[in-house]
Amino acid sequence: MTKPSNLKPIFFICLLIIGWIIATLIESSGPSLPLLNKAPHLDKVAHFLAFSGLGLLTCALAFKLSPTPAIPLLSIPLLMVTLFGIIDEAFQMLIPGRQADLLDLLADICGALFAIFLANLMASLMRANKPVKESA
Repeated sequence: MTKPSNLKPIFFICLLIIGWIIATLIESSGPSLPLLNKAPHLDKVAHFLAFSGLGLLTCALAFKLSPTPAIPLLSIPLLMVTLFGIIDEAFQMLIPGRQADLLDLLADICGALFAIFLANLMASLMRANKPVKESA
């Protein structure tokens, strides 16, 4: 059974994920930011970064829930972020002046994949730098 002290980080990460999702939906509910129209494909970069952040949070939650050595590419974090990307694009179809874009969804998925690669790299570096405990 999980100790109550171990539940605090899990609860905190869940709150961060929920906050990230709410912030993304709030941003999606209005017209696109004027800054994103100044350079071509800057909106794809924004999608990539936003969903990389969400992907890192879901990877952190996955590591906390099940301390595996690595997160596989086809995993729950990728599924969760992709599903939210689909929901976000569908939501944008309901907003006047916004439209769904498959390239945005592709940028979302690429951001999630990048986050999984980055999370696995960080986890392997942390394991490699972890001091070896001496047995008494």
